[in-house]
Amino acid sequence: MDSRLPSPQTSRRTVLTAGAVLAAGAVVGPAAARTAPITTPSASPGNDAIAEIEQRHDRRIGLYAVNLRTGRELAHRPDERFAMCSTFKTLAVAAVLAGRLVTPDPHVLGRRAYYPPSMVTGVGYAARMQVWQEQGYAPTVAEVCEAAQSDSDNAAANWLLQQLGGPDAITRLARELGDSVTTLTRWEPELNAWEPGQQIDTTTPRAMGGSYVELLLGRTLDGPDRRRLTRWMLASRTGGAALRAGLPAGWRIAEKTGSGAYGTRNDVGIAWTDGDVPILISCLTRSTEPGAPTVDAPLADVARHCAEVLA
Repeated sequence: MDSRLPSPQTSRRTVLTAGAVLAAGAVVGPAAARTAPITTPSASPGNDAIAEIEQRHDRRIGLYAVNLRTGRELAHRPDERFAMCSTFKTLAVAAVLAGRLVTPDPHVLGRRAYYPPSMVTGVGYAARMQVWQEQGYAPTVAEVCEAAQSDSDNAAANWLLQQLGGPDAITRLARELGDSVTTLTRWEPELNAWEPGQQIDTTTPRAMGGSYVELLLGRTLDGPDRRRLTRWMLASRTGGAALRAGLPAGWRIAEKTGSGAYGTRNDVGIAWTDGDVPILISCLTRSTEPGAPTVDAPLADVARHCAEVLA
């Protein structure tokens, strides 16, 4: 996988463009809230194609995608709430990188993270933290961040939440990013137990997509931390069959996936074309059946369509 970072020139040009592109509902920058009503999805080119993907895979799909260079967008149920699942981990890692800790520490990334064996039990996937615990190895905080971001390790995410003061820290960061929708209340793995009509631990494609644009291309993080977060997202080991699978050869995507009840399967990220054009793709999917399996194929098909229309 090519993990080259986007050029600084591209990033700056994108930030300037995105501020205008997303002004209606997903403004880049913490000063302006994304307050689009959570009601009927806005009309846009591509809805029919996404509806066909929904029907083919028997999945409900929420999509907000934007070419951040040209402003062209695709939207389908962009303001409908879906379970957030592990897509919150990008915000948790970013909060640590930004120093939003209960106990401030400018050297936190190099510190060793100590945790009890109980932290890696009963939380679902926690392979990296489990191995470190068995080896008697105390990872650095930077390694815990990478495990949460690149591997979606639940124990790593819970450890980060502890340092931030709990799930409410994610909601507060979202608000400061201009996201008036995203709400995190519970810890891993309970936050994945979503029920229809529930608002806690949910987001919308537009809201989460706008936050990712700000974190990866905006000014919330300084340059080194923004590049570090981008590297970890480019190195995602959980999304190979999701959005990434539908993108053309030569494209890169900095992404975060998530899975939960009702067959929820999410993938949110910024893809760069082989010409270094950034395209936001925020796609959240679910079934109507509580015990439905998660499937990646709808996400791959959505990415394929986004690439054809937006690039």
